[in-house]
Amino acid sequence: MTKVKVELVDVYCQDTEDVTGADDFYLVGGLVGGAITKGILTTPIKINDKQKKFFKPGQTVLFEGEIPQGQSIKGGLKAYDEDAAKDWAKYGQTVQEITNAISGALAVVSPPEAVAETILSVATKGVGILNSINKDDLLGATELEISFTEPSHEERAWKMSKKQDSRSWSSWDYTLNYRIIRS
Repeated sequence: MTKVKVELVDVYCQDTEDVTGADDFYLVGGLVGGAITKGILTTPIKINDKQKKFFKPGQTVLFEGEIPQGQSIKGGLKAYDEDAAKDWAKYGQTVQEITNAISGALAVVSPPEAVAETILSVATKGVGILNSINKDDLLGATELEISFTEPSHEERAWKMSKKQDSRSWSSWDYTLNYRIIRS
């Protein structure tokens, strides 16, 4: 068994989605590996052009646990700019509901067959209870598969951007940095 920890480092905003000022950046998703299922939800971070921000200390660990040899951690993340007011007082309950939704979906499909897309789809439906009528802006989505092997310490960057075009007046450019520690 290999102990694996996946944690957020920071997010850098080159260009916000909102043209009138700062975005309210947050993540939702889930990761599954070994006997561990972890729903992911961060509270919004107010971030503006050319700023680097850090996540709240209790929200930086995306996954931590032992992975059997030959298995990997699967799942994914979606990044949003919050436009709809939410009841963030339900944060802990919502993370638990996301975790439960993923576990329920995986009970029907055996874990080796579980794909990151399925985990991510179920996880993002779980955050729906926080949304009001207005939908938040999706900044990007990524599927993750993290091996139990590879370097003991690894830094990865997820780049998400959209250039302005004739069909939209909004653009954005973000880089999310995270690390993987194996022991």
